[in-house]
Amino acid sequence: MARTRVALATALFAVVSLLAVGAVVATTTTSNAKTRGVILFVGDSNIYLNAFGIVSELSGPGPHGDNGYVPVLASRPGAAIRSPDCLVSAGCTTGDYWKVKFAGLLPKVQADAFVTNLGINDTAQAGTATGVGYFSYPKKIDWYMQLIPAGKLVIWTNLPCGIEPVSRLTGCRTVNYALSLAKVRWPNLVVADWAAVANSHPEYLVGDGTGVHLSTAGNSAWIALVTRELDSRLPQA
Repeated sequence: MARTRVALATALFAVVSLLAVGAVVATTTTSNAKTRGVILFVGDSNIYLNAFGIVSELSGPGPHGDNGYVPVLASRPGAAIRSPDCLVSAGCTTGDYWKVKFAGLLPKVQADAFVTNLGINDTAQAGTATGVGYFSYPKKIDWYMQLIPAGKLVIWTNLPCGIEPVSRLTGCRTVNYALSLAKVRWPNLVVADWAAVANSHPEYLVGDGTGVHLSTAGNSAWIALVTRELDSRLPQA
């Protein structure tokens, strides 16, 4: 009986020792200080207004706090794809805002992925091919995508036309259709289906008279969708 107890104690000590070694190895081969990815968020006021939620989700004390992302926000309220780039927008004849912005920004920020939330401000009018509006939208998407470094992941959220103002329906559908076709031309483009998530949730929009701004619940659902897309494509470091 004594020998049996000694054998059991020895075996138990061996198992505990192996577990301890495993714990040490795990501790020394991973780091909570690594960066899973630098994510550049490009968009309109919905990026600006959701800044806290984006940072909290991707680098806050939640599941991505350790070995997480570094979000960088490049937002401009009212922005479309071809937004005026003049210091004073009134009378501006060039819609190269993002071209000018990226020229100064991208040498400073080496992004692993781009999250784009542009489109809603193009839905109110047809506009022109080089200005705000849904006219010639495939070319506008191509113009924007050419500004992104070759091969970089672009996650672009589409629009929930079912809960957007009826006056924007034609433009909204035009934007979504153009995005769906753009995936064929741009293999690095992922269209995150925000429409499928939000169309049955009118509470995801704020009743502020515009019908285009996300509510607190909408912001949370939007960043949750984006985070799932990022997690499925960017492995932990």
